[in-house]
Amino acid sequence: MATGNAGAVLLLEVRPEPRVRGIDAQRLDERLAEVRPLLESPEPGYTWTFAGGITFGGRLYVDDCAGALPFLYRLRTELRKDPAKPPLIVLAGLGRGEELVADRLASEAFRTLAKRKNSWTCALTSESHECRVLSAFCKALDSFERGWTDAQWEAIYRRDRNVTLQQIGDELGIAYQNVSKRLIAAHYSLHKELLDAACLVFSAHSPGV
Repeated sequence: MATGNAGAVLLLEVRPEPRVRGIDAQRLDERLAEVRPLLESPEPGYTWTFAGGITFGGRLYVDDCAGALPFLYRLRTELRKDPAKPPLIVLAGLGRGEELVADRLASEAFRTLAKRKNSWTCALTSESHECRVLSAFCKALDSFERGWTDAQWEAIYRRDRNVTLQQIGDELGIAYQNVSKRLIAAHYSLHKELLDAACLVFSAHSPGV
């Protein structure tokens, strides 16, 4: 099994959510422009290469693979924190290993998304048993995230950043009990457990899997 300090490659594509209709080109361009600074200088150890195209896409290299899935999740919540803006989704193919290996696996993972209906995420390693576990985790996480409402994304973004229920309620102008209801309906705690487990497998800190 890998040592857990290998790098990872993420091939990313940001596009409008399919349910969005009638968004004009200028508004979409403005929305996609907000993505660039999130990727170009996220933090040390991350290197972004812009690919261009009709949608916003490119390659992100992460020095430590343990940060790959958490970064992807933070990016998604950042892009969905404001329900007043057109919702964007992030498609991601991830590969773990030495850079050339990670590139190949990430490309294979991204191609796999085209074959999977309603999939946003595919993560691969050179270990077949890890890939099987990661496939199940990614499908479960995608299922949760696809089902989140704008109001749930709004609450989840803030809760992830350690804002209290009361503070979130004050900010959104709702009772804190309603914040809790949003998180419960989104299965927030279970999603967090699944994401943590997927991170362990992808970073190869999963003895016995």
